[in-house]
Amino acid sequence: MAKAIIIDPYEVLTDESVTERDAIAMVRPLVAQAGVRVPENAIAEAERGAVETFAPHFMDAVIFRLVGRDSALALKVGSQFRKTFNPAPKPRAEAGQIIHACRQMGWNVALAGPVNEETARALQRDGAWGHIAIKGLPPNIKIRLPDSRVLEFLLGALRVAPDECLMLGTRIDRDIRPANILRMRAIHLRQGRYGQWQQPRDLKDVPDYTVESTNALLDLIPRI
Repeated sequence: MAKAIIIDPYEVLTDESVTERDAIAMVRPLVAQAGVRVPENAIAEAERGAVETFAPHFMDAVIFRLVGRDSALALKVGSQFRKTFNPAPKPRAEAGQIIHACRQMGWNVALAGPVNEETARALQRDGAWGHIAIKGLPPNIKIRLPDSRVLEFLLGALRVAPDECLMLGTRIDRDIRPANILRMRAIHLRQGRYGQWQQPRDLKDVPDYTVESTNALLDLIPRI
């Protein structure tokens, strides 16, 4: 029986679509300034390729493809991009409902990563922020998912065994696989580009539950 749930906020509590479109719009002129012509179809192919090949850093992988896999040029463009891009994902309208639904099941809630101020404020307005027991990792812990030590730390902080905890996320590589390695149960939300495009590579990538939207997730939670 589940006693807790760990949530990766990316695309579950936040909507990254506008942020990611802004990122692509910023990268295109930077690549052009570096002397590389970027046709529209190249951007779509680079985005999809970065996701489907399980690249750990989406924009780095996109840039690498757009500059013709020139490592030196990719580093230069990537550095320029990071100096100027400040992502600010929007909170999902259902974010607070997801937290409340988990708490109604009696589950303690932990976040596997930080949320920005706007998302935190939205969860506070919904009365959900105070129901999150662990709001991300302490600043002195530098590891991030998919490192399974992130989940091991959160399991310890929640004081639950792996088989007593669920993992909820949209990314097979960053959420589902680490949870399966630790023998947790995993919920895959097929939302956002990673949720929609990534496909399991082997049995360690296969979740226990799959839902296509946050509304479907809210229907699933009471039935787990």
